[in-house]
Amino acid sequence: MPLALTYPQATHLLRRAAARGRKEEAQKLVEMGLEAAVDWLLQDPAPAPPFKTAATRNERGQQHREISQLWINHWLSTPTPAAERMVLFWHGLLTSEFRETMGAQGIDFWNQFATFRQLGYGPYGELLRAMARNPVMLLYLNNAQSRKEHPNQNWARELLELFTLGPDHYTEQDILEAARAFTGWTVRLAGGQRPREASANVPFEFVFNRNWHDPGEKTFLGQRVRSGDEVLEILIAHPQTYRFVGRKLLKFYLCPDPPEALVQEGARVFQSGGTRAFLRWLFTHEAFYRPEYRNALIKSPLEYMVGLWYAAGVEQVDFEGRAGRALYQAFAAMGQIPFDPPSVAGWDGGLAWLAESPFLTRLNLLAGFAGRERRLDLEVFMDDAGGALALVKPEAQLL
Repeated sequence: MPLALTYPQATHLLRRAAARGRKEEAQKLVEMGLEAAVDWLLQDPAPAPPFKTAATRNERGQQHREISQLWINHWLSTPTPAAERMVLFWHGLLTSEFRETMGAQGIDFWNQFATFRQLGYGPYGELLRAMARNPVMLLYLNNAQSRKEHPNQNWARELLELFTLGPDHYTEQDILEAARAFTGWTVRLAGGQRPREASANVPFEFVFNRNWHDPGEKTFLGQRVRSGDEVLEILIAHPQTYRFVGRKLLKFYLCPDPPEALVQEGARVFQSGGTRAFLRWLFTHEAFYRPEYRNALIKSPLEYMVGLWYAAGVEQVDFEGRAGRALYQAFAAMGQIPFDPPSVAGWDGGLAWLAESPFLTRLNLLAGFAGRERRLDLEVFMDDAGGALALVKPEAQLL
């Protein structure tokens, strides 16, 4: 007999998994039962539409508006919204900043998100290998310029500190040796085109420059290696990688300070089965539905706006024109610009989202929903919704 799923549990599950939902969708999950509902939410991601721009390679601001609008509209319309919240998680962990990644175009960031979507539910090792060769990542963390004469340490440092083991599990020498191993991992424009002549729709691609690579033996975490691939395999096999990233997953999907027992249990599931198995374990775990974990997270600006637009029946947003650009700029005022985290560590999140100025921006945006009150379905968006006036309650900010 399938495990039962109550209506309040279904709204909680939809909110956490997808950051959007309506009453009839929660009811559908109830009818499915817990396990079938979770499997339905975690189905393979629907592909996002292709990105193409008329902007030049120098008109990166326009490109950024275009990809931001395209992603938000995809999140609003996709039949697999849980995949887009998963993309947001990887975007905040395996970060790249649009403003700081000189040379990279909107198409490159759009392709990076496609990789998050394609590999994000699978084994973490596959995603990590792809990110090590991702042109945006290589440009952002300066590995595209790393040569044997002067190895750049940025990618190696963040790989260890933020993407795998976490602090206190490696030495400075490990960073230096890993940096040597990744020399020569660089990029070029597809087809060997020159940046000055290429369209903004021509993406970068990974290339290994053997002449730039240090082929000598290195010692990394006590093991002898020569290549970046060997460094990656050591990190992918290391249990600490799954404890560190698994804890991040729990902070994103469960609560700010997850219990150590769940961290350890989740790490084992994550290492053996990948991200989809981890999320299936979490979403079917009795702890996920405990009262203390309901409304335990604060919605990021993206989650808040996507959830609210969806609840109001908004099918797409437009960042062009005066009103559209003001809406686009509101994300900066709220503290979360799509494709552009403030640093390699991603967004601080939590109470930072509700600082005075960002919070006032959220409240001011509510005026844009005037006239949509009758269509506003807040059953999933927030607990104890009682019409449009409920949006000023604290629960409206909680996930």
